[in-house]
Amino acid sequence: MKNILIYLFLSSILFTSCEKDFEVAGKKPVYYSYEDSTVIRRLDPKTFGDLGKIVTTGNYIFIGEKNKGIHVINNVDPTNPIKEHFWQIPGNREFTVFGNILYAENGKNLWVINIENFAKITVENIIINQYYPRFEERYPPDYSGYFECYYEKNGIFKEWEDAMLVNPLCETL
Repeated sequence: MKNILIYLFLSSILFTSCEKDFEVAGKKPVYYSYEDSTVIRRLDPKTFGDLGKIVTTGNYIFIGEKNKGIHVINNVDPTNPIKEHFWQIPGNREFTVFGNILYAENGKNLWVINIENFAKITVENIIINQYYPRFEERYPPDYSGYFECYYEKNGIFKEWEDAMLVNPLCETL
């Protein structure tokens, strides 16, 4: 009799603790891999966004755009600076230039990039796990609803996309 009561008790716990997954439309982050060197490339000049660090060398000004990359400005004529390139380096905030080498972090790794030819930059080396990923609160801007939480360990944030989410842990009001 005692065994039957224990069995019924455990069965009731088992069946009452099973909950159906909650599925809802929302947003989820899309990531770049920390080690994917194909995302580091030269693009046409673009408009300035959220700017950060500025480095000058020779006749050039390098202006970081937070988490996006570096604007390359030709400053031969300081009265008429010309945007020449944008180097896409997802996750970048800190960088320096030494000779023909650009040293740029992407939140976790240190990238060594040959910039001898500004129009054709090449990754020379990746020094893995030099930094702890930055924790930044990430949520979809101007959005109200459920979303998949952003985790730096999954990669470098790229963008938000619409998706069906199962048991999302994050929500904006």
